Amino acid sequence: MMLARVNLQLLKTTTFDSGALGMLAMVLHQFSSPGRYRISISNRGKVQRYITFDVDSKSEVMQLDIDLAGASTSREKECTSEASRGKRDEQAGILSPKGYVLFHASSGSGYSATVSDSLGRVVFNSTKLGNSDLFAVSLLEPGSYSMKNSIDSSGGEIIVTLPEKMYGRMHELETKYVDVSEKKLDPQRMDLISSQGLVFRIKSPARIVIAKESSAEKAERIRSKPMVSWRKLEMER
Repeated sequence: MMLARVNLQLLKTTTFDSGALGMLAMVLHQFSSPGRYRISISNRGKVQRYITFDVDSKSEVMQLDIDLAGASTSREKECTSEASRGKRDEQAGILSPKGYVLFHASSGSGYSATVSDSLGRVVFNSTKLGNSDLFAVSLLEPGSYSMKNSIDSSGGEIIVTLPEKMYGRMHELETKYVDVSEKKLDPQRMDLISSQGLVFRIKSPARIVIAKESSAEKAERIRSKPMVSWRKLEMER
């Protein structure tokens, strides 16, 4: 599911935010009620364009990909011009109620999506994930990362390595999972190989933020952890 082609932007990406999507990160949501839905795509809070899609019980399509970066700055003027001529919303396709809409960005960062039903009611907002949503990332650069649910401040640590023995064997890596419940990420520490998929399974309101730590930040985090003192007991002779 992750992008395979590596470029400089990918290598420089050190922060991943479920509420501000960029490359190598995606959000999946299931729309189980048949009907027509409208997606409002924003970049850093500014609406870029609208897309509609249909959920139909007769459809066998299990995944609908929405590239949020299709409304990039380079096309903003074009989209605005089309809107001024009264052009209809872009139609993305038809999906089964059992399928998922996959929101991702092929370039740039800071993208979010809000989805409304045919009555105009907001039924999904990517800046605040809910029960059964999924947030998937692929971390390339080895190092220490913090992971945090910014809604309730629960957090943990991710360690990314690239062992020599794994060169040429990346396709063998299995996806790993973190369960996100109220005030808890389980597990709180995750060890990954570079490019290995990581999926957060959302069970309570969440906005997941992953950030690569500098050496100074890592040292400060270690110092701030509560220390447990142990006293060696001497055995009586």
